[in-house]
Amino acid sequence: MRKLSSCSFFLGLFFSSLAVGADFTGTWSIDLRSTQEKKNNAECGTASFALTQQADSTVVGVHQFSTVGCGRINEGSSIEGKAKGLVAILVITSGRNNAVVKGKATLKDGKLYWHVLKELSPGDPPNDGLILGDSVLEIEK
Repeated sequence: MRKLSSCSFFLGLFFSSLAVGADFTGTWSIDLRSTQEKKNNAECGTASFALTQQADSTVVGVHQFSTVGCGRINEGSSIEGKAKGLVAILVITSGRNNAVVKGKATLKDGKLYWHVLKELSPGDPPNDGLILGDSVLEIEK
């Protein structure tokens, strides 16, 4: 029984150290173009989070979003939040219309899983914030 308890303790310590060591720092992006749009070399159609995680677990950064064909672009949305282990709660303020969205970013298998929790403010004009919805982003190399 004592060996099992020791083993459980060390496994718990190992996995918790992995979560503590998680870092959201980097540029995470997603290509939003369809297969056909990629084949046709359509411009734009991407979204990204450029994040920096500070020592106190504060996460700050910039969100960019562009529609395919570059018809609508949001180049300067600010990101602020707090990370705990593999999860960060982030608030994004659109540089396009000041819409504010709260979401959860989760690190898993080398990817960032983004889930919008709620809209805090619709911005002006409404529905024009160009903030990424639920998506899986990959780190840029």
